[in-house]
Amino acid sequence: MAAPKSANLSISKPLAPIYLLFGTQDFLIQLMKKNITKEALNDEERDFNYSRYDMTEVPLEHAVEDAETIPFFGEKKVVIMDNAYFLTGERTKTKIEQKIDRLEQYMEHPAESTILMIVASYEKLDRRKKIVKKLEKTAIVYELSHLTDTTLFAILENVAVQHGARYTKEGHEQLTAAIGPHLGQLANEVGKCALYCGADRPIDAQVVEEIGSKSLETNVFLLVNQVMHRKTTEALQLLHELVRMKEEPLKLLALLERQFRIVYQAGYYQKAGYTQNNIAGKIGVHPYAVKLALEQTRLFDAQMLEQALEKCSETDFKIKTGQADKVLALELLIIAISSKAA
Repeated sequence: MAAPKSANLSISKPLAPIYLLFGTQDFLIQLMKKNITKEALNDEERDFNYSRYDMTEVPLEHAVEDAETIPFFGEKKVVIMDNAYFLTGERTKTKIEQKIDRLEQYMEHPAESTILMIVASYEKLDRRKKIVKKLEKTAIVYELSHLTDTTLFAILENVAVQHGARYTKEGHEQLTAAIGPHLGQLANEVGKCALYCGADRPIDAQVVEEIGSKSLETNVFLLVNQVMHRKTTEALQLLHELVRMKEEPLKLLALLERQFRIVYQAGYYQKAGYTQNNIAGKIGVHPYAVKLALEQTRLFDAQMLEQALEKCSETDFKIKTGQADKVLALELLIIAISSKAA
């Protein structure tokens, strides 16, 4: 069995007759489909020789019959089988009973003029299935799920270049800390920053701070940062703003507790001699989030962080047992922790 290609979007030539794209990074899957189609067809040919079939709605033999038919105009045609749930263990609401043997027969003698893309936007394939084993032997397989930060930077850098802008490492760190590893959202933000900067100004941390969207996790980080700097008034204002944005107070409390725990763990592992990247791997967050957390450890020592975590647990208990109003309990929590800050 050939090892699946990772999130490397390079396409070898000549094009293969069958591609299998699977994984949870939908942005990458869509980009890969677009890249392969672009290599196979020009704009005029696409109008005649591009077909897409949803496997939850259409019998797969329709797609196979299309793949077996010669192109109407041009030398190649592209046929896409989306939502190939039958390659996984996922349960899908569909009344279609797919005849997998029809696809197996096609794979033995695929049409030379057809590029067949089988797409499964799921985390795993069920490798116990005969069809999966056969595909992994005969198709070019791309696993589009896990991204290294280097690959993520390269993809976003390319997005910026397409808009005529320059994407920097500093901007990348700031943006991934604010958004998280959500590629589609990150690409949208880079595009927005690129339009703002043009060719004259690089997309750096300041630009991201000026116009970038902030995730809920980023707002909670800012809230914790304000508490640690004893900026109680600003912290309460941000809390009320998040509540006005319909954020659930218990969810905010859980994220507050999570951020204090990240700071506590980052400080603990740093004292134990771990590097920033090793700490990130240990606690499952982005390295830049660890960098920011380590900066916060200068404001709270381990004992103060333990007390903050205890306060969060007490507040959670009071809210869930009806002993305190949700928002009032969060206000009192912020005031109590802020008063202990260095």
